[in-house]
Amino acid sequence: MKRVVLQCSDVSSFRNVVRRCASTSAYGASRFKNKQRPPHSRKGSEQDVIVAPELREVLSPEACGWLEGKPYKADKKGKRPLTAVFDRQKVNPPSMEKMTFDAMDTVLEDTSDSAFVDADEDLIAVDPLHIPAGTLVEIRRSGAAMRGIVLFSILYKRRWIVHTLATNGEVWTHHEHDVTFQIPEFVPKKLVDQCGLWENAQSDTETAARVDVVKRLRAFEKRFEYDCHQIPELARSTSFYDRVAHPDGKTWSQVTTRQAAEMLLGKTTMLTADDLFAVQVYLFDHGDLFVSEARRFLQTQIFWVRPRQEVEDIRTVHRIITHKSPALDTFLSKARTIVLDSRKRALDSYHEPPSRQPLDDIQWTTEDKAIMRFLVASMQNRRIIQADPYAIPLAHILKKLGLYTIGETETYDVRVAHQLLVELGLVAPWEELNTRQDLKRESPLQVDLAATKSTPILPSPLGPDDFYSHDIAESIRHDFGDTPVYVVDDWDAEELDDGISVERIPSDPEHTWLHIHVADPTVLLPPTHRLARHAMEMSTAYYFVDRTVPMLPRDAQFHKFSLGNVSGQPEPVLTFSLKTNSSGAIVDYKVRPSVVRNVRIIRYDEVDSLIGAPPHPVLYPFGKPLSMTHTIRPFDDATAEDFRLLQTVTHNLTRHRLNNGAIHFAFGQPDVTINPRPLPHELLSTDEPHTFRGFPSMTYAVLQIMGQGARAMISESMMAAGRVASLFFRDRGIPALRRAVGALQVERKNGLENLLATRQENGAIDVFEAMRNRVSAPAASYTTTPGGHSLLGIPEGEGYMKVTSPLRRFGDMLAHWQIKHALLAERDPVLFDEAWLRRMSEDLGSRELEAKRTEGRQQQFWAHSFLLRWIHDPAHEKRAHDPLRSLKARITDGPLQSARYHELLCKVNIPELGLHGRIGRWPVGRPVELGDEVEVEIERIQLGTHPLLDVKVVS
Repeated sequence: MKRVVLQCSDVSSFRNVVRRCASTSAYGASRFKNKQRPPHSRKGSEQDVIVAPELREVLSPEACGWLEGKPYKADKKGKRPLTAVFDRQKVNPPSMEKMTFDAMDTVLEDTSDSAFVDADEDLIAVDPLHIPAGTLVEIRRSGAAMRGIVLFSILYKRRWIVHTLATNGEVWTHHEHDVTFQIPEFVPKKLVDQCGLWENAQSDTETAARVDVVKRLRAFEKRFEYDCHQIPELARSTSFYDRVAHPDGKTWSQVTTRQAAEMLLGKTTMLTADDLFAVQVYLFDHGDLFVSEARRFLQTQIFWVRPRQEVEDIRTVHRIITHKSPALDTFLSKARTIVLDSRKRALDSYHEPPSRQPLDDIQWTTEDKAIMRFLVASMQNRRIIQADPYAIPLAHILKKLGLYTIGETETYDVRVAHQLLVELGLVAPWEELNTRQDLKRESPLQVDLAATKSTPILPSPLGPDDFYSHDIAESIRHDFGDTPVYVVDDWDAEELDDGISVERIPSDPEHTWLHIHVADPTVLLPPTHRLARHAMEMSTAYYFVDRTVPMLPRDAQFHKFSLGNVSGQPEPVLTFSLKTNSSGAIVDYKVRPSVVRNVRIIRYDEVDSLIGAPPHPVLYPFGKPLSMTHTIRPFDDATAEDFRLLQTVTHNLTRHRLNNGAIHFAFGQPDVTINPRPLPHELLSTDEPHTFRGFPSMTYAVLQIMGQGARAMISESMMAAGRVASLFFRDRGIPALRRAVGALQVERKNGLENLLATRQENGAIDVFEAMRNRVSAPAASYTTTPGGHSLLGIPEGEGYMKVTSPLRRFGDMLAHWQIKHALLAERDPVLFDEAWLRRMSEDLGSRELEAKRTEGRQQQFWAHSFLLRWIHDPAHEKRAHDPLRSLKARITDGPLQSARYHELLCKVNIPELGLHGRIGRWPVGRPVELGDEVEVEIERIQLGTHPLLDVKVVS
């Protein structure tokens, strides 16, 4: 018999070795000993630690006694040792499980900053959950998972950090979005409070409380382990995957945790939290079949079901690698030849326009095609909280190919795989993968748009292809006659869906009417039409760098609703009017369908020139193209007077909001334009590899989001329309979808007061000053009541909603249907009840969030692509001006300890580029504050679905 011996020089050095497995020995003792030891004879609240027989075989009696709580001669006289699990005198080294979990922290990979966003684009933020103390939670990152009890949460560096007690006595820190399941009030709050607010217990009382909590948690784990064991067999016996997978074999489908539990356990009404938890663990553990919706998973509990084709490709590639099949070597041999040719062709055609040609003389086997589909499918565009079935095979393929070298702090991951896909010709160099149709997953609607009762907006039964035969609001439309309606937008605006006019009151010069006229596609489109359902699925139009995907068709039927497109003809609109005084208060309002006949299209730059405002600040770090210059037209005196009055009215409205605490802070954003746009279909990739040459021409700009001049005037007017709409619904007792933002989050005493002292006249605040003062904005959310909006300075009881862009936002069009119904059916004004709207808000919010992130990632892809091409341009060294040679970065987070790379990382923003990035290997001991400026240079740029910019400090 061979015995394994653990050697330690003395008991003191042995402590650190054993402490990491002490909880295992204590817990494992219950499995080997039926008779419990008598209570400890000493006074105190510590619980017995029973040493398992296996450990007794390798430990000395003295060591076993120390683990059991007996005094050791090296201990101070009169000092009573604590249990091995909760030794507050020592800083215990983290367990391997904890280090693995910490290494998967996606916060280190995501360089965006959601705490500072434009008020109208606040969907980028993630809703905070604020999980109560005493809740049993499961947390997950990649393949690492842990169950524990939430002790407390703190706001640290503008991010909520949750502290959770694990079964081994460790306190794990994590983010709220790491939580995938929760059982509230698992432990009484009084007991949790006794556990203390430190990572290590600071008193005997805290130690005893933590021991009590861990005992309850371990009892649950033991019982729960049995529940989990039966689920896989049920799934196999009922062919669960085949029942939930899409029948065509190529399309993703969805299943929620509850739906899966009902199917597997055969019950619907008696499902317990343990039932749901066990089924969810099964789904998580089978990442090759089910992929969790990582965003807001705790609320949605949605799993995507992989298509059969993708599952088969994963298994095929795993089998090829595991069995060392020659098919992989055959594929890699072809790939090396193609990649090397591609690199030479890319240099030769660097300044050519883009083109695509078929790849000749290569015959692809069935295994080759499976490997290529595997590579394309590996381009995940979501945060992964399960074991990734692509990671290991992908790294094996990339490493064995031998054409991609990586540094010490890099890995063979999807960013390297993206480069391979481009050089293989499977992806065009100018193609952004987040928007590829074959990688997108369409979510089924959670609500039905059809009206549930008779309504004036549906005067007769309409089918899914039936438009309105007439204007149902014609009888109540107000005619604005020849009143000038100014439609102000950018030179390249595609949908013109709002205009403004001002109305003087000769008998009351202290007040002015401001009218916001909004395009009215609901003249034609009822909520029952298939196009309305399609708009609901999209939630918004997509304005990508390489193309626009409109929410409504661009045909003649709908194009006419873009204001100013039918010159000389009356145009139907929905008008939001407010009467305001010199202090900027809204003293009266009206909402009504109307007709405008004198629409005038004017550009922001022209209005700025008209009112004497400075040009909108746009930075062109790599040079402004000559084609960007536009001719400014002259305007008559009446138009100039209208805009001067509008400037006064909107200035008063802004000042009124500022008095209510409104502030505005945001980072500059990159804005890349390309030519040709849209990219022709024949330039994009297909399922077969092609050869690509050249690249589209690009212009790089950085937009400063701070509103001023004409843009501030129009933004304030649209905001006023949203306030009026909220008042309309409030005063009629009608629930509606409003946007609300809670009070600003402040970590430092007097932080908000110090920040407000720096606020400019238009409410603008330096975002880096906000960081220094530890002030951040909570996430916005939908609410059916008129909640407050702290960023906009809109008080509780008034509310704010979006109603001015129905041609490109579904939520705005939904409000238009509600308004028309309320005006036509005053006795029964509620079209959609509150319960329906709450479900709608969850569905719409998720879709808008995904749309905004997709747009942002596409812009990031093109911005990083521009930088890569600028750096690798053969003419790079000959340039007289290179903005990348001297870059200033501002610290936005950190230093953060990277458990994966064993170094300190800092997140930064580079204002000159409008990009976020990371500093690796931050000097140990060098002090740094949020907002500090450091000189950096670019170290590495990686593309893929999540582009990444790494910079290093210039010493």
